[in-house]
Amino acid sequence: MLLKLKASNLIEALDIVSVVEPRSLTAQQNSSAFLFKCGTNADGKPWCSMYSRGEQQVARVEFPLEELEGEGLFTIPAHHIRMWTKVPDDVITFESTTETKADGQAFIVNGRSTSGMKHDHSTYDPRLIATCDKDFEAAKAAGEQTYLPGILREALAEARPFLPGGDKKDVAGDHLNTVQIFDQSNPDWAKGDGHMFCSDSTRAFYFQSSDFEGKGLAIHSRFLGKLTEFLGKCSGPVKLYRSQNMAYASNDKGQIFGWVHETKTHSRFAYLSMARDKYVIIVPKVSILNAIDAAEMVVDAKADRVRLVYTHNNSAAGGGHTLHFTATASSSKFESFPVTTDDKKEEPSLEENFDCNVNLAHFKSLIQDAKGHNVELRVTIINKDESHPRGGALLRTIDNFEMYANGKLVTISDKPEPGTTSRETIYTCKVTRCMSSMV
Repeated sequence: MLLKLKASNLIEALDIVSVVEPRSLTAQQNSSAFLFKCGTNADGKPWCSMYSRGEQQVARVEFPLEELEGEGLFTIPAHHIRMWTKVPDDVITFESTTETKADGQAFIVNGRSTSGMKHDHSTYDPRLIATCDKDFEAAKAAGEQTYLPGILREALAEARPFLPGGDKKDVAGDHLNTVQIFDQSNPDWAKGDGHMFCSDSTRAFYFQSSDFEGKGLAIHSRFLGKLTEFLGKCSGPVKLYRSQNMAYASNDKGQIFGWVHETKTHSRFAYLSMARDKYVIIVPKVSILNAIDAAEMVVDAKADRVRLVYTHNNSAAGGGHTLHFTATASSSKFESFPVTTDDKKEEPSLEENFDCNVNLAHFKSLIQDAKGHNVELRVTIINKDESHPRGGALLRTIDNFEMYANGKLVTISDKPEPGTTSRETIYTCKVTRCMSSMV
């Protein structure tokens, strides 16, 4: 089989399929390879599908060929193929042959470029790598859901810090290692329609978007990075499909990323009513992060416990409302500078002092990714009872913003003039980040 292709097409294809690292085919080092399947498309034009098959993931890219003699499958070792991305934008010719030897068949690939580069080498039996075509077609027949890659990518990126990490990642239940978008397919999920959710059992993350409504998705944390990377390479809408064992994300260019889907999901959706919040505090983001950074420099990282103090009328701050941190260790005492909060809010808030212990890193995670200059911090008081013998508090931040389909934030300057509409569709988003106090 002989084929000719543009170097630019190979470079673009390699950029996509490299999202999945191909698995080793033998025990030897550098034994992974990419699979090529050559033939004609529905229009009768010479066509190539390129695959990368990992342990639990797969990627596929399709592109046109300049010429094709014969058809079939061949492989190119992963550590060889990257040399062809260095040639000028010319035409590359690959010739795949098979030789019969005393100890079996030998697979050979000869490569030439019009700029003069040549490489002849042995390669691997293409039967060692399976395509995903049959399973992908079965997934397509089962139905599809369409997502905007920019919004889905942003939501997944913001969710990752709220998954179990470090020593908790491998011992947490699979449902805690899952990021899930709720739909109405389950009565216990219906109230969460349009919400992405994840939790590490101490903190919780919610991303509500109008683009997520009526769609369901569950993906294990080990596939998040690769899916996010794939979405970053997609410009138009992405369709998600699911077969018996795999889930696939596909765009209009025929580019596919697939992963082993999970059956463990969150059993129900729960969101504490905001009517239970007793404190609604508007905090300047930069100022509170500076106070947190100062505390991090002196607080024992292993203990990572500080006291968050809200003062309703701080005479030292001119009678304003303030937040600050205090910490006591065996050899030191710390108190941060007070951060003056903004009392311009529409909802009532208790006009009395409040304090509680918080994990400093967790509290920072509620603040640092907020989109605006101010952060809406809300506190629900948990009274002492049989379920909560020591009481405490639930702290959460609310982040409301608008995004375009590509994931770009809508700014004030983007807003259309009164009486006109935006040229692009705008999607409303609401992020809630929650944590419990330490008692």
